[in-house]
Amino acid sequence: MDQDEFTLSPVNFFQIGFDCHQLPEGKFPRLTLQNYRKYLLPDTAMLCSQDTFARMAMGWHAEGLELLVQVDQAYQQCFYPDFQKGDSLELCLDTRDVKTSGYNTRFCHHFFFLPEAVEGTMGGELTRFRTEDRHDLCDPKELLIKSQFKENQYSMQIFVPLECLHGYDPEQFNRLGFTYRINRLQGEPQHFSVVSEEYQIEQQPSLWSTIKFIK
Repeated sequence: MDQDEFTLSPVNFFQIGFDCHQLPEGKFPRLTLQNYRKYLLPDTAMLCSQDTFARMAMGWHAEGLELLVQVDQAYQQCFYPDFQKGDSLELCLDTRDVKTSGYNTRFCHHFFFLPEAVEGTMGGELTRFRTEDRHDLCDPKELLIKSQFKENQYSMQIFVPLECLHGYDPEQFNRLGFTYRINRLQGEPQHFSVVSEEYQIEQQPSLWSTIKFIK
């Protein structure tokens, strides 16, 4: 067999898990450039056979999830609806962290976020369900996004409220399935626990990492 016919990144041989800390009381954004280091997610680029060009931090509280994405490249351009062609973030979440399912359950979510609005859109939900698991997607107006741009980098502060997270209840279930893809106009995207060349990441919740909520 030709070696190029079948390859797997090292990340496929690990079940990735990490702690996600509770955020302090307050209004959005609670996760800022001043306190983000405590909430940084691990760098898995080596396991994905990729270079790192962005960092992500995430924290939780009873009202939902907050994320801070720092991209160490100048912002170029974003698109909608073809958001994967430019600068954007895709976030996959499973509020029940089911690792035995090869398809999205009603607790799975696939969101996208843009650094700036395109035709009035900065984010939304795209989740594809089987018929029996289908429910209404979240209202894009409930997703909060703030961006900051510098000459050679940009950042995005994001809030996903519990109203957009079917089944989200940290007090009763202290885990979350999680992965992301950070897209850019030029160059390959950055992944966390599933690589696009090997899997359709938004349809593979069994391969997403596990977040444990820490108080």
